[in-house]
Amino acid sequence: MADLDTDTDGAAPAPVANALTDALAGEVADRRSADYAALDPQARAVLDCWFGAPDSPDFGEPRKLWFTADDSFDASLRERFGTLIDAARESQLDSWAATPLGALSLVIVLDQFSRNCHRDTVTAFAADRKALAIAQQMVASGADRLLPGVHHRAFAYLPFEHDESLASQHESLRLFKALAAEPGGASYYPFAVRHAEIIERFGRFPHRNAVLGRESTADEIAFLREPGSSFQSRAKKPAAGS
Repeated sequence: MADLDTDTDGAAPAPVANALTDALAGEVADRRSADYAALDPQARAVLDCWFGAPDSPDFGEPRKLWFTADDSFDASLRERFGTLIDAARESQLDSWAATPLGALSLVIVLDQFSRNCHRDTVTAFAADRKALAIAQQMVASGADRLLPGVHHRAFAYLPFEHDESLASQHESLRLFKALAAEPGGASYYPFAVRHAEIIERFGRFPHRNAVLGRESTADEIAFLREPGSSFQSRAKKPAAGS
């Protein structure tokens, strides 16, 4: 029987390698599907609200609502998930973190919904430490690599970007730089760089000072006058009568 052709470096023939890759991708997809189906209904509602349902046309696509301050959207989140934020902050939903998608749901509640529902208040940042701890666990265990796509992973990494420590900022840069090499992931890296530069310069985020009762330095006050210093755009209100 003739020997199979192989590369001199011992790599598997292309058809075999492709088959293995396809099989692995299928296995990961099956695991994600099982993970999603097993989610607590509230955790599933969080993911569907933020990313769209897996069978929706916008699933896996970036959404403007993620980074735009919109009073009506904030109000809808408060109505649907306000009590869930309190429960998550009080460690009542920690069981969600047992699976990759469940852990991401918890991060979304603690790191994103908290900011939307308590915008411009101290409470907006009250769950940051807990969100960061979950994100750290996800990265350490490789759970982040089992998420559906780059946007899901980006939100698993944002607690690092939101933390006011250099160590977290360096980890944010590492994670978002790797994500930038993947299709659809490049847009997050410049924001990670900007956040890290601010922490390098000030040791904190000046745009939080007023809310947190911190006195701003002259340098910080000058910085806050610069466009984009708060990383937030605001949705335009509809014209009267529209």
